[in-house]
Amino acid sequence: MKIKIIIPNASKPFLESQIEERRRAARSGVDVDVVCLSEGPLSLEGGVDEALIGPSLLSEAKKAQQEGYDAIVIDCAMDPGIRAVRELVDVPVTSAMESALLFALGLGDTISVVTVLENTARVIRDRIRTYEFQGRVASVRFANVPVLDLENKDRAVEAILQEARKAIDEDGVDVIVLGCTGMSPVAAFLQQQIEVPVVDPAAAALTMAESLVQMKLTHSKRCYLPPPEKEILGKPFKDWGF
Repeated sequence: MKIKIIIPNASKPFLESQIEERRRAARSGVDVDVVCLSEGPLSLEGGVDEALIGPSLLSEAKKAQQEGYDAIVIDCAMDPGIRAVRELVDVPVTSAMESALLFALGLGDTISVVTVLENTARVIRDRIRTYEFQGRVASVRFANVPVLDLENKDRAVEAILQEARKAIDEDGVDVIVLGCTGMSPVAAFLQQQIEVPVVDPAAAALTMAESLVQMKLTHSKRCYLPPPEKEILGKPFKDWGF
């Protein structure tokens, strides 16, 4: 089994900080390749960042299918471009927040997401409404730590823990979902500090992808219809690598 994990930003240092976490999360015998984009914002924290990565993300996903990968993971808790990528390719495509929430729904009645910034929290709330999970998600909190500042683990852990404990004590939640895949390196430590399950969205998306491949399932093309042929800014799809 070969899985391509696409971190949809253009930061090489961020990519390098995450590769080993993804490889550790993979099942034995699964080949995992982790890449970032060749151009675009260095982190994804809001709607503008999401809009800026569109063509690069689609091109990387199409390339992954052409290279024979069995599944694609979009490694960002804002789930950018998930519908577009599923329309474009035939192999299973998973995303971090959708996968994490699906796991969390089986672990408790109520969930809180703890993410990085308010901009990100608002995008995640939109995704939750799209998925119609809002009845089970009690809150989406933010630690006020930018994605690229997660490298300062001591500060990040303190801020994330504070919001997670508020979610448990004030919102009465049963499960914490981390709202940024950049939190993956501290997920195990966070789990040791609080009494409810902590779902790492990066690991959840990879595990979901592995399971779909094993079960020989992919997304329904009655739902995710292939894009119609057309020109975009004077260029046909083939010139964009789509």
